[in-house]
Amino acid sequence: MAQNTIKANLLDIHSRSMYLAEVIYDDNIIAINKLSDECDSSLNWIVPGFVDSHVHIESSMLSPVEFAKMVSRYGTIGAVCDPHEIANVCGDEGIDYMMESAKSACMKLFFALPSCVPATSFETNGATVDDKTLDKYHTKVVALAEMMNYPGVIYNDSKVKALLDCAKKYNLPIDGHVPGLSGDDLDKYIGAGISTDHECFSYDEAVEKIGKGMKVLIREGSAARNLDALFPLLKSHIDDIMFCTDDSHPDDVLERGHISRFVDYALSKGISIFDLYKPLLQTPNKHYGLGLGELRVGDSADFLVVDNLKSYKVQKCIVNGKDANQDNKTASKQSKYVNIFETRQFEVVDVAVEKQSDKVRVIEVKDGELVSGQYIWQINNRSRFVMPSLDEDIVKLVVINRYDPQAEPAVGFIKGTGMSCECGAYGSSIAHDSHNVVIVGSDDWAIIDCANRIFENEGGLCVVNGEEIESMKLPIAGLMTDEDYSAVADKYSKIQGIIKEKLGVKLKAPFMTSSFMSLLVIPSLKLGDKGLFDVDKFQFVDLFLKE
Repeated sequence: MAQNTIKANLLDIHSRSMYLAEVIYDDNIIAINKLSDECDSSLNWIVPGFVDSHVHIESSMLSPVEFAKMVSRYGTIGAVCDPHEIANVCGDEGIDYMMESAKSACMKLFFALPSCVPATSFETNGATVDDKTLDKYHTKVVALAEMMNYPGVIYNDSKVKALLDCAKKYNLPIDGHVPGLSGDDLDKYIGAGISTDHECFSYDEAVEKIGKGMKVLIREGSAARNLDALFPLLKSHIDDIMFCTDDSHPDDVLERGHISRFVDYALSKGISIFDLYKPLLQTPNKHYGLGLGELRVGDSADFLVVDNLKSYKVQKCIVNGKDANQDNKTASKQSKYVNIFETRQFEVVDVAVEKQSDKVRVIEVKDGELVSGQYIWQINNRSRFVMPSLDEDIVKLVVINRYDPQAEPAVGFIKGTGMSCECGAYGSSIAHDSHNVVIVGSDDWAIIDCANRIFENEGGLCVVNGEEIESMKLPIAGLMTDEDYSAVADKYSKIQGIIKEKLGVKLKAPFMTSSFMSLLVIPSLKLGDKGLFDVDKFQFVDLFLKE
């Protein structure tokens, strides 16, 4: 590989100094020649890049190649990817697809093996991951991904223990996922070898986990945003944190940036740029053994060229000595995608709810959070069927099994979306974690139109506004597309715009929020393909309360 030379101001995070330098590199840093102790304000800056310490690429709805093209524009040179979503649908075939596609990406994508596939035994998914899977992939992964089954850890479930023991055998870090867990139960969880958590909602929760030996990943995604609440950690525990996006949609990235959003926020709050690079790069690099370049002689040539240290606008993103923006490889269009989708047609009768009492359990959504509440709805009419009540901000929530053509839809109700259209619905085949089809709607006909379009497309997004139907296909496992990221962002923005403007939905990220309403491991009340589930009691519950 030919040598390249850049003359610019250099940010040296190891000596905590800045100076004018000449950097000579090929795929590694060959030399860093200091030219002056004084910086030149007319020149750009050479700085290390950023790491996303935990991300589900599938949530971007993009292939790994397109995801990399998008986020490298904002300075992300590496990411620890958990292919949990596609593994739930397609198992090993899905994991293999992600790893193979990542080889053509313009940034360094590392993988952690999903630990909870299926996430629970209370819903239907397409595959299973266990210790034998880790035996197969242990040389290809840098960690065991988020262990959501904390009861299985605490009560020493044999399958969970086998997977944890396997990770320890290969000296792999084990990531956690325990919102709100504290005290003795947290001690047992950490004692099982789990070293991180990205589900902290409060500073006190994070401090307890750090005090007991965990690294806390501060998350700022499209739906779950914890940076404001956890920002004090940047002053009190800077050595014990990392940054992650977890789940982000493409329009959100193009509007707010990627890991760069943490940089913008922290710099505006007066955090030292040298301190900031600990969670941005150094801590994840060490914790996961990533080997990303940190701008030292002999390091891999991974760095950024930015305009200045205030706006931090990326001019170039160099990975392995190549300019990511110039060396992007177009995602190949596949003649056959990895997917599992049993197509069928639905009728209104499939989602009708006959009243059994006047009291109904309703999922109460909390905008910007993955957790949900439980609301008891007192029905004050004599109708035979339970219908949505827009005046009370209550509409239907439907989850449909995509793997079994004989399964009946599960129907519940949700409060807090703000939907005001009397004949509207929106839905997708992105429904954490099993990725059945989830639909929110105010009218049964609209719900059915939405369902039939998604099943016809074998996965994707859809919004119905009266007789108007807009949809986007996601042919890769019903989760992703290999279309250009900017085109996907535009299409997604259009569909989400209809949801907000025509249906009146008030949620910041309607699809992202609805996708987590079927996640049966996050409190409190959720709807899976087998019915309404009380996460706190960890059991199914009836939709209707007995009089």
